[in-house]
Amino acid sequence: MKHGMAQTATGDSLKQKALILIICTIGIVAVSYGVAKDDNVVFVIGIAFVIGGYLLIRRRIKERTRERS
Repeated sequence: MKHGMAQTATGDSLKQKALILIICTIGIVAVSYGVAKDDNVVFVIGIAFVIGGYLLIRRRIKERTRERS
C-alpha cells in the first residue's frame, strides 16, 4: 500500500514541478517580450508570473526542510 502512495506522491511532485516550470517560462518569455518591444503591461504580467513561480519554489523548499528536520 505504501508503494502506491509513494507513486502518487511522485506523480503529484512531477505535476507540481511541471506547473512551476510552465509558470516561470511564461513569466520569462513575457518579461523578455516586454523589454524587447517596450510593452510595460506585458513586462509587469511577466514579473507577476515569475514572482508566482518563485513563491511556489520557495514553498516547496520550506516543506522539504520541515520534513527533514
